[in-house]
Amino acid sequence: MLKPRAHVMITVKASPEPSKTYGDTVCVAGVWLRDGSPEWVRIYPVAFRHLQSEQQFRKYEVIEVDLTRSPSDTRHESYRPNWETLRRQSAKPLTTKARGPILEQLIGPTMCDLRKGVEQDLTAQSLGLVEVAEMRPLIFEKHGPWTPKQVQAMTSFMSQPELFGEVDDSPELVPPRYKVKYKYKCASAACSNWHEQRILDWELNALQHHNRHASDADLRSLISTKFYDEMWNAKVRTYFFVGNFADIAKRRSYSVLGVYKPPRESDWGSTLF
Repeated sequence: MLKPRAHVMITVKASPEPSKTYGDTVCVAGVWLRDGSPEWVRIYPVAFRHLQSEQQFRKYEVIEVDLTRSPSDTRHESYRPNWETLRRQSAKPLTTKARGPILEQLIGPTMCDLRKGVEQDLTAQSLGLVEVAEMRPLIFEKHGPWTPKQVQAMTSFMSQPELFGEVDDSPELVPPRYKVKYKYKCASAACSNWHEQRILDWELNALQHHNRHASDADLRSLISTKFYDEMWNAKVRTYFFVGNFADIAKRRSYSVLGVYKPPRESDWGSTLF
């Protein structure tokens, strides 16, 4: 059944992954801006690289789009988009002061509590904004090439004529050089183990692509500056946008989809009412 037209503030675009149906897709998450009661929403599939340029929205932009419940995903936040109905409210993202009061309402529960919830109920909250209490240096692993199956899926899609007989000329999706993980403790008083979660942020892939000719050491340094030094310092409060997987076997595992880092002295909560 069609839901009312959704107004969504985009908070994260996950790294693109090969797809047999769409060539490559991303999972987009955001905040459904209902009157006085913002809530999480996951929008999938999104063949973002294959959208028309005027449809390629940015982080913290507000879009309007018709959504329907995902027929194959039991997570409450998951919807399928009708991109023919997409409208960007503005080409500019919301300012820090505009988005702060919205996001402050969605901070919590802790990462420990999210994990506990999904261990008890696989349809429990699957998206969240969790506070980081302590962080260790980034963990780097070589990504490696796409599998033959992934390559075949992308090649098959890209060679299929579109509606008007044109072939998709988007550049081939290149795998990043590194998988990168955060290792951190959340704000739970009972957090005794370090959470180790892969970063699935589109911006990480983009950074690696733009610096693809850098040496391994230089690339790791650039990533550490962007995703550690700038995200974890005395000037900001650090929160992770996190989400789990649709696959039931992996449902208990969460990844970091993005970072929210308002100025440390900010107090958006006091501006809510």
